[in-house]
Amino acid sequence: MAASIVSTLLDCVKSKDGLNARKDLEVLAIRKDLHPQTKGKRTYLLTALWSLSKTEKKIFCKRLFDFKGPDGYCLDIARGVSLEECKVTGLKSHDYPVLMQQLLPISLRGLLPKGPRVATGRLCKFFNHLCQRVIDMEQLLEMEAEIVETLYLFENFFPPSFFDIMVHLTIHLGREARLGEPVHFRWMYPFERYMKVLKDFVSNTTRSKGCIAKCYLAEECIQFSSEFLKKTTKIQEKVDINTEYENNSILGGRPISAGRFINLTEMETKIAHLAVIQNMAVVEPYVE
Repeated sequence: MAASIVSTLLDCVKSKDGLNARKDLEVLAIRKDLHPQTKGKRTYLLTALWSLSKTEKKIFCKRLFDFKGPDGYCLDIARGVSLEECKVTGLKSHDYPVLMQQLLPISLRGLLPKGPRVATGRLCKFFNHLCQRVIDMEQLLEMEAEIVETLYLFENFFPPSFFDIMVHLTIHLGREARLGEPVHFRWMYPFERYMKVLKDFVSNTTRSKGCIAKCYLAEECIQFSSEFLKKTTKIQEKVDINTEYENNSILGGRPISAGRFINLTEMETKIAHLAVIQNMAVVEPYVE
C-alpha cells in the first residue's frame, strides 16, 4: 500500500491516477472537477488534491533522501530515491513498512492539503500501532473502528482506482491481530533477510544447494570454534572507544553519516574550547 500511495503522490509508474482513472470518474458521474478535458487532439488532466507540485515533489524526495537509519533497521532508502526525476523506486519489501510507519507522515508534513494529509497520517498511525510488540486488546477494537473511518476519508480524496484488494485488507488486520497475536512476531521480513544471506553463499549457480550447505556448515564451525576459544583461551578483547574517559556522556560507536569540515569563527572556536575544558577531568581540581 505504501508503494501505491507514494507512486500516486509522485505520479510514478505504479500510480493509481491517470487517464483511465479519470475516465472512471466520468463514467461514474462523480467529481466533475477532475474529469479529463479534451482540447483538439490533446487530453488534459486537472490537478487533484493528492497531486504534488514539482517543488513539493523535490521537497518530499529530499526528505527521504536525507534519512539516515541505524544499522539493520532498513536498507539505504536514498538508493531508491531520484532527486532529479522525483521518483521512489527499487525499495525492498521490508523497506516499505519503515516508510509507511515512520517516514511517510514526516515527509508529507506541510505538503498536501489538510484532507489527504490527515487521511494518510491516520493510515500510517494505524500500521504503526499494529506492528508494535505489545498491543492492548481494547486499543485494537478502537483501531478497527478508526480504520473504517480512515478509508472513508481516502474515498473522499483519492480516485476509485486506488482501492484495490490490499486497501480492503486493512479492515481485517485488526481482527487478525486479535486472533493471531501481534503482527511483529508473524511477518515474513526476518525470513526474507535471511534468504538474502543464503543467496550470498552461492558461488556456483549450477550447484546452488551444495554451496549453501557448505557455507552454512563452515559458518557453524566458525561460530562453535569462537565460542569454545572464548571459554578455554584468554583472548585479548577489543578495547572500546573512549574507555579512557570517565565522562558517561561520551558514547562510543561510529557515526551514521560521513564526516564533514566546518570552518568556525573566532567566537565559536572560543566557545568550543571552553566547552571542552569544562568537560575534562584534568581541570576539575582547578575548578574546585
